[in-house]
This record gives sequence, structure tokens and C-alpha cells, in this order.
Amino acid sequence: MPIYQNDKKLKVDREVNCPPNSDFIGLGWDEDSKTGRKHYRRFYYDELENVTDVMGDNPSVFNSYDLKRGQSRGADVSFISRITNKFKTDASGSVTNEKVTGKFKAVIKVESMEEKSAYETRKNDLIHELTENLT
Repeated sequence: MPIYQNDKKLKVDREVNCPPNSDFIGLGWDEDSKTGRKHYRRFYYDELENVTDVMGDNPSVFNSYDLKRGQSRGADVSFISRITNKFKTDASGSVTNEKVTGKFKAVIKVESMEEKSAYETRKNDLIHELTENLT
């Protein structure tokens, strides 16, 4: 049975005393004959953007968006909140009960097929020209 410990920084429960890798079935295939590591059987104990082996020392490449719950405009104010005057309003003055409940992180790219093809062709031409100049 897993044991969870509260992570105060991220406000989540994390599994501690994880079972050893030998307890898992090795699925997937080896990247090469030397590593003995399955292609997707890697586990990192921190957020991926904080792992320098994967991301290097570069700043995070992930787009990050707050996940919210609640109503941003037109929320009902409870009787107790009206009496104590403890309710939140947004920039327009409307009552809100919106709360940030998490984060969505992803790398999002939007591009057209034509522009990507033109970019790849130009990049290949530049690499070819550079190689010729070096030789």
C-alpha cells in the first residue's frame, strides 16, 4: 500500500517509499543495446522543467495556465458573506467565487504546414551551404 506525504510547496500529496524498479514489468523497447533502459520507463522525482538532465539549465519551455473553478461573474453571495462583507470581486466589480485549483503545463505549437515546410527547406539549405563552406 502506498504511503503519501504532503508536499507543502506544491500543496499535493506525494508517494514516498516508492517500490523499486524491479517490481515493475519492463514494457517498451531499449533505446540502444548499451543503456538497458526502456524508452518510457523513466521516473523523475521533481517537475520535468526542474530536472537538468532533461531540460538543461534553460528556463522552462512549458506554457503554464491556471486551472480555475467557480464563477467569475454573477456569483451568488451568501447571507453570511453579505453581513460580514467578506466576498471577492473582480476588476469590474462583479462578485466572483473563482479559485485556482491547479496548473496545466504543456508545450503548445501552432503552425501551418506550408510555413513549416518552407522553414525546414530553408534550414536544410543553410546547413548544406554551411557544410560546403566548412569543407
